[in-house]
Amino acid sequence: MEQLYCVVAAVIAVCYLLYYYSTSTFNYWQKKSIPCASGAVPGLGHMWPLTFMTRNPSDMYRDYYEQFPESSMIGFYNLRTPSLILRDPELIKNVLTTNFQSFAANAFDIDKNLDPLIAVNPFFINEDRWKISRQQLSSAFTSGKLKYLYESVQGVCGDMSSYLKRLHDKSGGKVQLELKDLCSKYTADIVSTGAFGVEGGSFVSEKDGPFREVGRAMFEPSFWKGLKQIFVFFIPIAAQFLKLRVIPTKADKFFRGIVKDVLRQRETHGIERPDFLQIMIQARKLGKVDYTFNEEYNDDVITSHAALFFIDGYDTSSTTMSFALYQLAAHPAVQQRLREEVNAVIEKYGGLTYEAVQDMSYMDMVLNESARLFPAFATMIKRCTKEIELTGSDGLTCQVTPGTSVAIITTGLHRDPRFWQNPDVFDPERFSEKNKKDRHKFVFLPFGEGYRICPGQRMATLQMKAGVATILQKYILDVSSRTKEPIQLDPRYFMTYPLGGLWVNLTPI
Repeated sequence: MEQLYCVVAAVIAVCYLLYYYSTSTFNYWQKKSIPCASGAVPGLGHMWPLTFMTRNPSDMYRDYYEQFPESSMIGFYNLRTPSLILRDPELIKNVLTTNFQSFAANAFDIDKNLDPLIAVNPFFINEDRWKISRQQLSSAFTSGKLKYLYESVQGVCGDMSSYLKRLHDKSGGKVQLELKDLCSKYTADIVSTGAFGVEGGSFVSEKDGPFREVGRAMFEPSFWKGLKQIFVFFIPIAAQFLKLRVIPTKADKFFRGIVKDVLRQRETHGIERPDFLQIMIQARKLGKVDYTFNEEYNDDVITSHAALFFIDGYDTSSTTMSFALYQLAAHPAVQQRLREEVNAVIEKYGGLTYEAVQDMSYMDMVLNESARLFPAFATMIKRCTKEIELTGSDGLTCQVTPGTSVAIITTGLHRDPRFWQNPDVFDPERFSEKNKKDRHKFVFLPFGEGYRICPGQRMATLQMKAGVATILQKYILDVSSRTKEPIQLDPRYFMTYPLGGLWVNLTPI
């Protein structure tokens, strides 16, 4: 009996020590007199909804954002680590621009040995390497390059139009389809032609093309992918120990094979194209060193940068475009007004030209309003690298120390009634020139802002506008009963992904 008491006492002691360790930091924000979100769980802090995949990050972070509607900042715990949510647009401006040097690092670290294909992504790179990676990516999106890349966009628009016509000819009338799938085919083919110089093939038949298949393997939600994302992004030490990678082996092999084949073809036949791959080829010819990897431009380095082009151009654009088309299907008056603009602009320029797409101002308003309600990413998380004092407009002050994560909750800002009247209502007029001037710049952040704003923003907008215009020219959209309304977000994925899909009916005009 005495031994049993000893065992029980030991178990109790161990449990107490574990509990003490897992909650020992949970008074951090109280000591700093910063309001703290409720719901922290021992060991997991406020991240337990992500750990158990019960909520999408968009919903989880927005809940914490809204707990103290009068506060400029709110504390929360990423596992045991104290982190800070900013709710004041001036504080956000301070972090992203004014005192950028104190928050130049993003809070996610990727092991380049496990995930070399995303290790060069400017979103994940820190220190001075992110500048170089960003410059390399931005060089593919100059005005001249965009105009050239638009030839690929036009070709894919034609393929999508032919694909939709085949579906309607086969059905003999109204066609029901899922928008995220359609838009993913579209962006996969644009990236394959614009970055790799090969045909994507997503609209050739009912089956997916090779780039769309890889996109599914990389991005479509599943329990296993969700679990890996939790470890990689929030428990990186465990991810490294378990050798977990974000990019599947299948996708890694695919990109390496495609790039190797294209490089050999261009070298053998002397082919040159003003695309992203050609920039890498030219750098190799000149013997330059890639400072992201600190290596010459060998096949592995070039593959990593080319894969980055795919990753940045595929999923975020297809997500934003699919939600915009859904909003048009749900709001017939807005859809008709946009269709009239599309038809007028196409007539003015004699077709869906680069200049025509740039001239679609109401289209910009629609895309922006849709991205306000459903931004592709729920949050931006910056890491403090230099101690700084932040003071909110309410007088709340916090001394932020190096290593502290600072979260900018996009979904919270985009639906905050302080900045948006009737924030849950879809209204493109919010983005008229007058209304934009009257609003603080840092309350609308679908592409980020400041020095680390998304370098592919212009390309993403260009391809989305062309794709939406192609569909509106020939079809009327209405929401299918298969769409679960109100929209729910998939908890197995860190991006904004509709649970059950966005189903619409397309009727020829």
